[in-house]
Amino acid sequence: MKNGINLVTIWFSILLVIIVIAGACAFTFTDFMIDRVYGNKRIILTVVFLAYAVFRGVRIYQTFKSNQNND
Repeated sequence: MKNGINLVTIWFSILLVIIVIAGACAFTFTDFMIDRVYGNKRIILTVVFLAYAVFRGVRIYQTFKSNQNND
């Protein structure tokens, strides 16, 4: 049962990383929410999105490796 829950967690985490990267790309390359988020705020938000995606990616990798070592 625990392995199944970890598998679901890994897939949801991968989906979250994809969504966060898509959000960072939307803020970087489009005029999405340009009326509310502009200038340095936009750059900082993009950097925060990308940093969170990297953090979650590392956590996914660690969880995946941990699952492989336990099997």
